[in-house]
Amino acid sequence: MFCGLRMAGSVATKLFLALALMWAIAAHGQASNDFTNLQFFPKTIPRDELIGIMRTFSFSLNVRCQYCHASKEGVSLKDANFGSDEKETKRTARAMLRMVEAINQEYIAKLGRQAPTQVQCVTCHHGLAKPTTMNAVLAETLEKKDIPAAIALYRDLRKKYYGDGGYDFGETPLNQLTESLLIQKKTQAAVAIMELNVEVNTPPSMWSYNLLGMAHKANQETEKAKADFQKILELNPKDEFAKKQLEELNTNKP
Repeated sequence: MFCGLRMAGSVATKLFLALALMWAIAAHGQASNDFTNLQFFPKTIPRDELIGIMRTFSFSLNVRCQYCHASKEGVSLKDANFGSDEKETKRTARAMLRMVEAINQEYIAKLGRQAPTQVQCVTCHHGLAKPTTMNAVLAETLEKKDIPAAIALYRDLRKKYYGDGGYDFGETPLNQLTESLLIQKKTQAAVAIMELNVEVNTPPSMWSYNLLGMAHKANQETEKAKADFQKILELNPKDEFAKKQLEELNTNKP
């Protein structure tokens, strides 16, 4: 089972990791030919094959060997204890390998399709050590911190990961988060998220424009809401929802 090659981050980070991994493979004595404590892979697996698989893990999660293997801090792996199960990340990785194997062999394989798509580490991770969604990350930050922290986190993640596939920076996650915030009556957060969404995802869709108007309306920013729905009608005069919202705002209906 191989994980697809995928790593997020800057070009410099990618180059450094690739060179470090190549150096680790070439360096004599860094990985023993006598493997110990192999529980998922066969004990007879060739050294180069196992190291190749480990490399795909590194790229799929954008991590280095020390993420799972116990070793002293630093680039060198001379003191790494590859047989140790000390780190929780290694124990988790082994469980994940068994899970992926079960998905591919016990579920996907039984669908009866020819050459079915195989699940790989990168299928979920996309270069993130702990895979998650943009709306989940922002929702957690809003809950534990505040609106400015969530906005700052989004901008930081966008600067770091945009174009790498780790997070979806399109309008959909932010729209979904806004819908959830409106249901929870967290109107200030809904406005902040939608104003950010319209700023970074330009031109916004009618879905985004409508949500922006709804957020402004819910937050009692009437004039902004009117401008939002008026803009929608300029772009699409047949938008019945925008017409209804604008009528309600113009007649001061709740």
